[in-house]
Amino acid sequence: MDKEKSDFAKFKMPDMIVRVIDHHDPTMNVHTVQTTGAKTNTSDVSYFTDGSTSNNLINGRDATSRTFWDGDALVVQTDMKTAKNEDEQIEDRYELSDDGSTLTTTSHVVTSKGDVTMKLVCSKEKVGG
Repeated sequence: MDKEKSDFAKFKMPDMIVRVIDHHDPTMNVHTVQTTGAKTNTSDVSYFTDGSTSNNLINGRDATSRTFWDGDALVVQTDMKTAKNEDEQIEDRYELSDDGSTLTTTSHVVTSKGDVTMKLVCSKEKVGG
């Protein structure tokens, strides 16, 4: 995570986010490790880039997502419930830089309490020697 370029709006900036994406069209698996203070959370979700719906468990809650291409951006629209059992809609836009070294994920979250837009910028790490 590039903290200088990321923006978590009114939420606390995590200390670290590592995201591994394994994409074999139409399946995309996303493994995320996020650390804030002494707390570390992990998540593993799967999406289908052909517009099919997928079901995942996010923060212990059922989530249904539909994923599709919008030009060069991959859009993931997710419907789920908040911890207080209120409706929550999330739209994530995954955009890769032209050189493939930077992934920007813009997340727009809508609940009955309002909406917020956040941005996560990650730089690709070299694997191996």
